[in-house]
Amino acid sequence: MKQGRRAGALRKAALTSVVAVAGLTVVSALTSSQAFALKYAAVEHHIKVDPSIPEWRPGEVHSEPEEELRLVGADVMDEITLGWMKLYRKAYPRLSLTMEAKASGSGGPALTDGKADLAPVGRELLPAEEKGFVDKFGYKPMAIRVATGSVGSLGKTATSVVLVDKGNPIKGLTMAQLDAIYSKTRNRGHADITRWGDLGLGGEWADRPIHLYGLKPVNGIEYFLKLNVLEGGEYKDNIQFVKGKGFTHAFTVAAEDMATHPGGLTYALLANVTPNVKVVPLAANEGGPFVAPTLGNVYTHTYPLSRYVYIFVNRKPGQPLEPKVKEFLKLVLSHQGQDVVAKEGVYIPLTPTVVREELARLDNID
Repeated sequence: MKQGRRAGALRKAALTSVVAVAGLTVVSALTSSQAFALKYAAVEHHIKVDPSIPEWRPGEVHSEPEEELRLVGADVMDEITLGWMKLYRKAYPRLSLTMEAKASGSGGPALTDGKADLAPVGRELLPAEEKGFVDKFGYKPMAIRVATGSVGSLGKTATSVVLVDKGNPIKGLTMAQLDAIYSKTRNRGHADITRWGDLGLGGEWADRPIHLYGLKPVNGIEYFLKLNVLEGGEYKDNIQFVKGKGFTHAFTVAAEDMATHPGGLTYALLANVTPNVKVVPLAANEGGPFVAPTLGNVYTHTYPLSRYVYIFVNRKPGQPLEPKVKEFLKLVLSHQGQDVVAKEGVYIPLTPTVVREELARLDNID
């Protein structure tokens, strides 16, 4: 009961803060306690923004009175998106800012249909979303990294991990080995892996088959793995697709099912760890150190399956970004913008290196 009252109070406070900001229109998915519970996540960290990330000094943006800057996309990014909008609104009072926080899947189509100037998306665009945009415009939307995903929050974009039975003696896996476990195309060049003995395990593990779990394509978590582990390759045919009350709950089903399949392996989230499984450290390259998904390793992306969240925009190749769009992105990539991320305490601010890379892309019109 206390938890329900707390969620209700937080929801009321969040909606009140929206109403208090003149010139902002927010349409959110937070119309029920269930929707709010899915989006809400407890504070995970107290990382400060790197002081070398430059401050934002607003550039000149010409606009007509009541001209709109429209943001449509992820409800899981609504808190940081709203924080950015508040800062932007103070600098450009002639602009009307609107935000529809529905779901990550709403961002790409809104950009394609011309209903959004910026699309915050808590994952990479799925193939159908990107294809719809390319079919209409002839080029891909521009993806800007705006924050690192959370370490293990169930309600936000979170780091992907690999789980095995707690009695499994494996010390770690390389990305090439993980590709060879899950993929039949093996784009990373490793020999096929079907048994734990192929990974050097002996004794009773040597001939034990690797029982694979996964989510039926296409969805955001599975697609992230396909891009970043399989390098766009094809999955094997012997994967047991798990179901549950949503994608994240399905991983818990897989973790619990490993009690009957001690040779099991699944990708999942830290929130899905159960007493009968353990997290496997990963190495980006052969011979590299095995890295655990700790806060520090996720912040630096030393852990290979750390994630980003994005803002997608429509920029025609060879053409500059519209000034009002470019300035919003410059704000997001500034010290003030990343401080909004840091203060939320769930998503993680970008490193100075990533900020420099993304700022350079805003000016590059090739």
